[in-house]
Amino acid sequence: MLYTFVKFLVRSGLLIFFRKIVFENECDPQQKGPLLLACNHPNSFLDALLIGSYFKHPVHFLARGDAFKNPLAKKILSALKVIPIYRLSEGKEYLALNDATFERCTRILTKGGIVLIFSEGLCLNQWKLRALKKGSARIALNAWKQQEIESAFRILPVSLNYSSFTRFRKNVIIQFGKTIQRSAIPAGSSEGEQIIELNKLIYSRLEKGMVSAQNDQEVIAFLLSNFFLLNAGKSQLITALREKQMLLNHRCKLTFNKLKGTKKVVVSTVGFITSISVALLLFIPAIIGLLLHLPLYFPLRNFIKKKTEGTVFYHSALFGALIIIYPVYSIIIAAVAAIVFGGITVFAVFILLPFFALIVPVWLDALERTINYYNLSVSERKDLRRLVKDS
Repeated sequence: MLYTFVKFLVRSGLLIFFRKIVFENECDPQQKGPLLLACNHPNSFLDALLIGSYFKHPVHFLARGDAFKNPLAKKILSALKVIPIYRLSEGKEYLALNDATFERCTRILTKGGIVLIFSEGLCLNQWKLRALKKGSARIALNAWKQQEIESAFRILPVSLNYSSFTRFRKNVIIQFGKTIQRSAIPAGSSEGEQIIELNKLIYSRLEKGMVSAQNDQEVIAFLLSNFFLLNAGKSQLITALREKQMLLNHRCKLTFNKLKGTKKVVVSTVGFITSISVALLLFIPAIIGLLLHLPLYFPLRNFIKKKTEGTVFYHSALFGALIIIYPVYSIIIAAVAAIVFGGITVFAVFILLPFFALIVPVWLDALERTINYYNLSVSERKDLRRLVKDS
């Protein structure tokens, strides 16, 4: 029950928290297991929330064991299908508990469930795939030993690409890689050799689905903020962006520090006119939306930023706090409206408040594109247009 309710809140919150969520090489969201989702880990709990909200059936996922130390937290996390995994940094005495974790994963998979593991082990806000730990391979090899699921079990690599790790309203591209079956691992080799080979295979398929930092991280942020513009009609979005990345690194002279916000741009006069028209048209409802929501957002954002300073949990904590507090905030606004304007306004508040919340990011996007168009020189706009046209 709690899992279903939280999933509904998460899916609703993602509509506002993210600008665009794009799934490339989409798999069937209705599918069941036995399935192991092997994922990179750039953005803490948001990674699990994004992937878990995609699938209809529950997704169990592994998270750092120290989150389970508080009894109440342990109870809530368990209800949300979270499974603890312990690292050496948490103490050698906890490592033995990982055997029970892997056994639990095997039981879930044997019953046709879905398990999500972050194959890198640690989370870092980076556009880069790091060396994989042994966990993914261990779970997979254990599953393939179970006769009842040996032929059905598969690994699905999932690559996450965020346009930013700090800004509200970012883009994310989630690419599902080619599934890995038992036949992909040579038979007859030792378990250690199989773990190495399986990790190599998972790594290569995860890396194929990522736009990785090669030179300038600003290039990555720009590409992922403008992927529809830069895709130029290609069906393989990540492949197209990687091609653009090479061109941008070597040819384009755009000055990225001129670009504001999440670096959203337009490259034509028509695009500029459209953006400024939207910005003007939505100005009044957007200001209303800002006035209604800033008293909640800014204090909460500043509090979360202070509490998570020096960690990778800022955006996950902010998202979690918003989806929990926003319904309460809506009730408070509705109560104030009822006192001032009468009880009939309560229903109007519950309809209009989220409407204005959705208007604000649309207006901010249009405003950002308009400002960035002005900030670029004529020659820089020409460079950008050539970049869009080049394959």
